[in-house]
Amino acid sequence: MGVLMRRNAIIILMCIELMLNAVNLLMVTFSKMHQNSDAQIFVFFIMVVAAAEVSVGLSIIVMMYRKMRSIDVNILNRLKN
Repeated sequence: MGVLMRRNAIIILMCIELMLNAVNLLMVTFSKMHQNSDAQIFVFFIMVVAAAEVSVGLSIIVMMYRKMRSIDVNILNRLKN
């Protein structure tokens, strides 16, 4: 709900990270319960992709703030023109 309801780009990124961490925790729990370590390896790759997403997302937010002086995602519609 945080991704759909919020307008601040940093809070949207934080909500995405929370969703990824929830999936990681669930996968590790099921992996431990079923005595299979395949999901734990997959969780490692999810964490790598999440770290890359944060670095790219924050750089986009910094550039957006420098240009528009705001991090409101509604302002992104102005960048289309």
